[in-house]
Amino acid sequence: MKIISDIRLYKSSDVDKYVGLTNKSLNIAVRRVVMKLREQKFLLGEFDHLYVNFTVCIPEDKIELVDKIDSYHPWYRYCNVGVNQHDYEKLNVDTDYVFEKLKLVLLNIFSKNENTDEIIKTSFFEAQKGEKMLMLFKEKKTEKAKATIYLRLLDSGKYLPLLCVVDSDNNEILSEDLPETIDLNSLGEIQLSGKKVTVKPRKNALASALKPISFEL
Repeated sequence: MKIISDIRLYKSSDVDKYVGLTNKSLNIAVRRVVMKLREQKFLLGEFDHLYVNFTVCIPEDKIELVDKIDSYHPWYRYCNVGVNQHDYEKLNVDTDYVFEKLKLVLLNIFSKNENTDEIIKTSFFEAQKGEKMLMLFKEKKTEKAKATIYLRLLDSGKYLPLLCVVDSDNNEILSEDLPETIDLNSLGEIQLSGKKVTVKPRKNALASALKPISFEL
């Protein structure tokens, strides 16, 4: 079982011709939903990418997970959602409509119980906060303190990480924005001591030019 990684939106008026939805604000909003689902370790099944296709080729309101699996790319599945022609024409502008349909897909196909129902509903609610939404990304605990990195996804598509440190009584010691980033290579290991917190970049080739970021406590 794999934790959800991505949801992408498509439309089709032909059975085998999928066209990606191009509304940037809609796609950013869906990324925020996925962030909150990942935070809660939400599972799709034996795949982690879900491609939702709004189509006039099946009856309106019908939702079907496509059984066909690409043996070379087993990490994704398509899910078809039937829509009428009127709604099909406004998919790129009616964010609320697409949002509600996507929520129904997750609730009807991937929810197993009341707990997962609540995770889905809460994720959509949180995503409506826009740039103010926080995703708990990673944390480091010691006996005396805890350092947490939260992610905020800006409307530009960049991340604005927030680093917070609290003591053992949950009193805030530090709250600092980290540099905006298009990826997460700058957010590797957190090192925490009584005097300093440091965020080190990931250990990969793409992060080789990045420097650790430190704050005195």
